[in-house]
Amino acid sequence: MRKRRKYAEIELLDKETAVRLESVTKIYENGFANTFPAANNISLEIKKGEFVAIVGTSGSGKSTLMHMIAGVEKPTKGKVYIGGCDIYAFDDDTLSHFRCKEIGMVFQFFNLIPVINIEENIAYPLVASGRTPDFKKITEILNRLGLQDKGSYLPNQLSGGQQQRVAIARLLAASPSLILADEPTGNLDSKNSREVVSLLKGICKQENKTLIIITHDESIAATADRIIRIEDGKIVSDINNKDVVM
Repeated sequence: MRKRRKYAEIELLDKETAVRLESVTKIYENGFANTFPAANNISLEIKKGEFVAIVGTSGSGKSTLMHMIAGVEKPTKGKVYIGGCDIYAFDDDTLSHFRCKEIGMVFQFFNLIPVINIEENIAYPLVASGRTPDFKKITEILNRLGLQDKGSYLPNQLSGGQQQRVAIARLLAASPSLILADEPTGNLDSKNSREVVSLLKGICKQENKTLIIITHDESIAATADRIIRIEDGKIVSDINNKDVVM
């Protein structure tokens, strides 16, 4: 039996490459004994500190791709490396701890707990993963995000834009190396959408974190370092915006 690896022993093995996918395929059954690939032999490398937008039509496979990178959807074939670590070689408990430490997620729906205040919402994932929250750091994060007087508020006392900022504060408190955002502006108006994306981008540049966003909004995608377009489970284009001459 393979010796169980302790979470404390896990370190990122590659400091330059945030994400590497090797011939990743995910096959689903549709209930009629037929199968279809939601991801079809995808190979991809994302450098540390990059801001990447993944775009595509509904059903193209972009969410499946993100879920595999996030460690919540095991590929049928192929390997997923985060910081050089083959994450699906971990046992379930180790993978869960690794996700809590290294991967932060922001969703279209804010997923805040309605019956506890903002400060407690930010601390909750740390407590749930067995870590001790640093409330001084949480206060600093709230100040940084313009929420300095909102720590004692309940989520329903905040606007949609403020709630999404709380969701961002929650992941910043955990200090992940990789931030995944699945349609993070889907419930926001255009002004708040621009502010949230600008905030995420600024944080990643300042702290050299990697940001991957799934979006239908081409204007948001245009602000990324790279735009990866997915169709029928395959990468059909991978454009480096830094190389595009306007």
